[in-house]
Amino acid sequence: MDIVLLLHSLVRFLILIAAVAGIVKALASLAQRSAPDKLDQTVASVFLGLYDVQVLLGILIILLGGLSQAVHPIVMFIGVLLAHGLQTMVKRAEGSGAAMYRLAFYILPLAVILVGLASIGHLPV
Repeated sequence: MDIVLLLHSLVRFLILIAAVAGIVKALASLAQRSAPDKLDQTVASVFLGLYDVQVLLGILIILLGGLSQAVHPIVMFIGVLLAHGLQTMVKRAEGSGAAMYRLAFYILPLAVILVGLASIGHLPV
C-alpha cells in the first residue's frame, strides 16, 4: 500500500505541473489569438491522462483500505468528470470561444483538485 500512496502523491505533482503548463500555453494562445496546435493537444492529453491515472490509483487505495476521508474521493471524481466534459467542449469549440474553453479545461479542474487536496490537508505550498 505504501508504494501506491507514494505513486498517488507523485502523480499529484505531475498533474499540477501539467495544469500550470496548460494554463500558460492557453493564455499564450489566447493572447496571440492562435488556433490550437500539436503542443496544446499534447499538454491536454498529458493532463487528462495523469488525472485518470490518479483516479485509478485512488480507487486502488480505497480497495486496499486506505480511505481516511470520504469527501476527498468524491470531490476528485467530480473533478475528473468535469475535466472530461470540458475536454469534449474544447474539441467541439470553434473560433474565439475555443481558447476560453481550453483555459477553462485547466482552471476549473485545477480548482476542484485544490479543494480535494485541501479536504485532506495536502495543499502544495
